[in-house]
Formats: sequence, C-alpha cells, structure tokens
Amino acid sequence: MHTVVVLYTPDDLQAEAIVSALPWLVVIRCREEEELEAICRNQELCLALLVDDPPRVDGRRIFTDLGAAQPGLAGVLFSSTVDTALLHGALEAGFSGLVELPVNPVHVTRVVNQALERYRLQQENTRLRTLIPLYSLGEQFVAASTEQEIHDLLLDAVDRQTGASHISVMLYDPHEGCLRIAASRGMEAALVQSIRLQPGDQIAGWVFQQGKPVLLNKEDQATSIFSPLLQQPDIVSAISFPLRIRERILGVLNISQKKTDERFSEADNEMLSILCSQATIALENLRARLQLTETTRMRTLFEQYVAPEVAELLLAQNSDLMGLGEIKQVTVLFADIRNFTRLVQHIDLQSLRSFLNEFFQFFTEEVFQYRGTVDKFMGDAVLAVFGAPVKLDEPSLAAAHAAVAIKARFAVLREQWMLRSEDFQKVDLGIAVTSGTVFLGNIGSTRRLDYTVIGNEVNIAQRLAAEASDCRIYATDAVCREIAGRFEVEELGEIQLRGVEQKTRTFCLLGEKKQQE
Repeated sequence: MHTVVVLYTPDDLQAEAIVSALPWLVVIRCREEEELEAICRNQELCLALLVDDPPRVDGRRIFTDLGAAQPGLAGVLFSSTVDTALLHGALEAGFSGLVELPVNPVHVTRVVNQALERYRLQQENTRLRTLIPLYSLGEQFVAASTEQEIHDLLLDAVDRQTGASHISVMLYDPHEGCLRIAASRGMEAALVQSIRLQPGDQIAGWVFQQGKPVLLNKEDQATSIFSPLLQQPDIVSAISFPLRIRERILGVLNISQKKTDERFSEADNEMLSILCSQATIALENLRARLQLTETTRMRTLFEQYVAPEVAELLLAQNSDLMGLGEIKQVTVLFADIRNFTRLVQHIDLQSLRSFLNEFFQFFTEEVFQYRGTVDKFMGDAVLAVFGAPVKLDEPSLAAAHAAVAIKARFAVLREQWMLRSEDFQKVDLGIAVTSGTVFLGNIGSTRRLDYTVIGNEVNIAQRLAAEASDCRIYATDAVCREIAGRFEVEELGEIQLRGVEQKTRTFCLLGEKKQQE
C-alpha cells in the first residue's frame, strides 16, 4: 500500500512529539492550512493527523474538507481536551481515532495502526468492488464473435470506468507496418482514418515498441521525457496502455481527458491492465478460432479435389500460389475405362454415375495406400503421381503395386455390375505406368488454379493406357528397370504411340514375383 501520512499543526512542539512517537512512518509536516490543501491536491494521501486547537485550528472542519477532496482518507484527531462531545464530533467528521495530548507513544502507535488498517481494508473493498465487475466482463469478451464486438466492449468498459473524453484502440497492421485506429470514441472520423503511426513514433508508438504504459497528467508533462511529443496542450490527463498477449504486443489503448479537470491515477492503470488483458486474450482466441475454422474449411475444400498431401502444400503456401511448382522425377499412373462411350449409350446416367464413383473410390484408396497423389479425374479416366509431392524412395515400385491392386478390384467391380446389366461385359480397363521428369505444380490463373503434372511422361502414360486391353498394365522401360527383380514382366517390343514421335519400348506387368523359399 502506498503510504502518505500528513500532519497538520502550527505548534512545533506538538508536531515533534507526534512524529517522534511514529518513527516507522514518513510524515509530511504542514504548518499552514494552505500548505495542507496543496499537498492534498497534488498527491494521494492515506492518513491525515490533525491537531484540534479551537478557535485557531478546527480539526473537524479541515478533515471534512480533505475528505471531500480525497474520499476514503483516514484521519486521527489530536486534542488536549477529550470529552464525549468531541468524540461524537470526531466520529461524525469521519475520523478513525482520537488521541489525547500530551502524546502517549504506545497509545498513538495503536490508534494510528488501527487507522491505517481501516484505510487499507476500505481501499481493498473499494478495489474489489471495482474489479469484480471488470472480471465479469471476461464472459462477454469470450462470447464475442467479431473483433469489432470486442473493441466495442472494451470502449464501453473504459468509458464507464474512467469517463475519458477520448478513447482509441490502435492495432498493429503487419501489412502496412504501422499502428491504425480500429475503434474510437470522441474522435472525428476523418482523424481516425488518417492516423498512421510507426512503432516508436509518438507516445503510442513508444508504448507499442516498449510494452510499457505511460501515464501523463498536465502538471507532469513539462518534465516528462515525452514532452516533445505532446501535441495537444489542452489534454488534462492521458494514459497509453499496451495491448499485450504474453510477449507479443497487438496494439495500444489510448485514453485522454479534456472536458474535466480530473486526473488519471495508478488505480486507473490497474483497471486498464485488467480490461486490456481480457480484450487481448479474447482477440487472440477469436483469431485462432477463425483461423482454425478457415483452415479446416479450406482443407475440406481442397481434399475434395486433391490428395491430403497437396492440400497441406496449398494451405502452407500463404502467398504466390501461382509460383508453387517444380521439376521433379516422378512415376505416373494412368487408368482409362475402355468402351465407356458405348456404355453411355445403353445405361442410364444415374447408374453410370454410381459405377464411376465406385471405380474412383477404390482407385483413390489404392493410390493413397501406396502414398501416391491422385492428380485428377478426367471423365472415364484418372491420373495419379508417385514420388511427389510426397517423397518416395521407390516411386515406380509403389505405382506398380497400386496398379496391380486397382486391376484386381476393377475385375470384382465389373463382375458385380455385370449382374445388373450385360452391357458391362464389354467394359475394360487400360492401365499404364511411366517414369520420368515432369513439371508438378499450379497452373491456371489467379482465379482458377489446378495442381497438376505436365510432361512427356504424362502423354505417354495416357497413350499406353489407350493401347492396353483386358485389364493389362503397360509400363515403360524406365519403370521396369526400377522394379527389376520385384515383378514378372513380358516385353511387348516397341510401340508407336499416337502423337509421340519415337517408338516406346513397352512391357506388360504380370504380377509380383514370388519369393523363393
């Protein structure tokens, strides 16, 4: 507790006796009533020691005047004649104790300690009555669904507690690298829009940079280190308080008083500390919730079109999505449902949709099982990539395993649909696996992006799948070299593929080699 004790008596001997009885206290001595009033105006007192010596000194009247200036001030009255009338008068004036002169040190110590304890309890009760409603604001802050709602709650609470004529919440804008006013009271709209402060500039910029509050009253401004920064001499009192969340500063709360002669105090700083803490925690939690919601929404949206690994890449790329791409050595798997055009002419569209969905479902499952990425669905065909963006030690081996699994599951799917319609007897699947260098990344425009692969190996895979029949799996020479010893293969020779200048040495994957005992 900040202890300031003032003693008023014109009698030097009385003053010396009282001060000597209280060696553990620092007592400010006043000989004139004007001097006492000046001290009361300029600093916060906790205890007044007054000597009643009528008619020259009326201790009860003086204490009543002091109490009007500083409510809650404790007082002890000293008098050479103590009677019932004086006791009643002292109690009515608000004194905490009465001491008879001459001074008895033991009695003075006891009475003064009781008065200080009463003052401490009274101040604590006052503080709790003030702070408890502030803490209850936490529920309102947490329930806020927008940043503006949090700003408004903070402004309302500060207005109620301080009566400040001007209030502003300044938040740091990382894009502009400056502080901007996000919400305000008592300020012109044009001024609010125009203010931009760099960290370190003016008082608010200093508070943001240093993370320390600044309290300025009119009489202190001339001697303050901030006096060169003060641009409004009509400000009676002002506080700039950092909006801090752990070690990070989000912005600054500024309050000032122009309309009245009231000063802000350290008690106001304590109150602002609670309000600003609640507001910044609410802001941080709200932003985290919104970010999580947006990330979840975007991930869900991306994963409807790309593999989870690609979705993570896109989410991690905060800017320049068009620049996301690289040249990679990968393995490409292409599967094409054969005779699908004829099937469309004989089967209803709803059944075709169900058939394709079942095919794409297990195709995706098998590709993901071997850590590949489904690049895109193209009508009755589908393209997958192994080795990027998820790095694999043996991408061709993974693609070969996936191709064999897809072939087996397609045979089961066709058998099931043949029970519904004979038209599915002629449905076939061509699968091709190639390996080589491709571009893997985003192409398109800023409004419509496609994460895909481009390169000669993609074209060859598509053309080879068109040549395959009877659910066979065609593979290039590069793939077979990479899976040598793991799969049984049959060389088919060189095939001239449509649109490809040179002939392609082609192999058919027959299945995995059985391990010898």
